[in-house]
Amino acid sequence: MAYKDDRYSKWAYSPYTYPYYRNFPPIEVTRFQHSAVACTNLMKEGQKLLDKVNQDAQFAHELKDAAQKNDQSHVHSLIQRAGITSPFHIAYTPDAIRVDLNTGNEDSCSELTVKLCW
Repeated sequence: MAYKDDRYSKWAYSPYTYPYYRNFPPIEVTRFQHSAVACTNLMKEGQKLLDKVNQDAQFAHELKDAAQKNDQSHVHSLIQRAGITSPFHIAYTPDAIRVDLNTGNEDSCSELTVKLCW
């Protein structure tokens, strides 16, 4: 039996939402902590590069000059000469250089990016 003033009949669905509770797996932080340790080591490597650029004007000049000449192998060797032993990828533009440091493990998700403007 419908009421004459049935104000809810216009709803095709319930206007009320019900909370949906998902069951999440138990929290495991071991990988998270290993990633933090790996990033700490990468930060030490990045600090070596930053210190070298900051303290050695000749090195900074040589790095920028090699990048402007698009001499990727020389840029790579200069960064290694700064003390970087971790695997890295470099990219540079007229505005900046970006060095992506990683742990080299294929299952590792730890990566640190250092970007310096020229």
